[in-house]
Amino acid sequence: MALIKNRRRHRMTISGKDYWSDKTASYLSAIEGPYHANRLQMVEALLSELSLAGKNCLDFGCGDGVFVERLLEDGATVSGVDVDSAMIHAAQSRLLGRWKDTKLACGGVEHLSELPGNSFDCLFALNVLAYLNPKEEATFYQQAQRLLREGGALVVTHSNELFDMFTLNRYTANFFGKHFSIAAEECNVRDLLVHPDVPDRYVFGVRENPLAYRYKLKSYGFSETRQEFAILHSLPPLLTPSIDFDDIDSRKYPETVGWPEAQRWKLMFMCSVFGSISSRKN
Repeated sequence: MALIKNRRRHRMTISGKDYWSDKTASYLSAIEGPYHANRLQMVEALLSELSLAGKNCLDFGCGDGVFVERLLEDGATVSGVDVDSAMIHAAQSRLLGRWKDTKLACGGVEHLSELPGNSFDCLFALNVLAYLNPKEEATFYQQAQRLLREGGALVVTHSNELFDMFTLNRYTANFFGKHFSIAAEECNVRDLLVHPDVPDRYVFGVRENPLAYRYKLKSYGFSETRQEFAILHSLPPLLTPSIDFDDIDSRKYPETVGWPEAQRWKLMFMCSVFGSISSRKN
């Protein structure tokens, strides 16, 4: 049992809005830490071939405005939206004095319908889509297609469902049951796992398989051009009992950008987060 110490957590059922109301303080305290720095490095790689100067950008789920500030420094015009009022206040404080004309609004996907169509060159949704329910997620993509100009860029980061194949725990059993059960043949691998019942914790409402994500984007009128990965786990979490994975600043995060092409397939399984950039089609 020592192997699974600190891996069991109470399972939660909670809305995205309530989740962030509860997590705002801890998120703000960790935003400058290595976990978020590793994810930002992934986003920077996605943007490496995209010029933002003079572009009109929307940061959906802008949080405390740290990425809004980065876009502004690159010469973009930026609007920010976040569901949590505390985050918006933090963003206003961050931008006060230097970027006072930046538009920040408190709201969720319903706010997107209030914005004029074909008005943005880039739309960012970083560390936010996983917290939406399926209806909210569909609304997001529909509104993103409406808001972006033709050829405009959609940049998102997402929880990586393929990582479940690497964890060898409850998530692995769930993955096999969900994706490899055909007709009446249930693919149940629980008996092959040592710990098929851990961790017992909150699971995001929306997760994505990076191999299949391009097809979802295509159904909403987007063409994916690149993916990158972050938050690399060198071993499955149950084989590293000394690390508390809920303490996001308790460990180092190896760089994933620039891996040799022949090795990049491993990132799809070993990284818990991936990012995607796509363009709005005709």
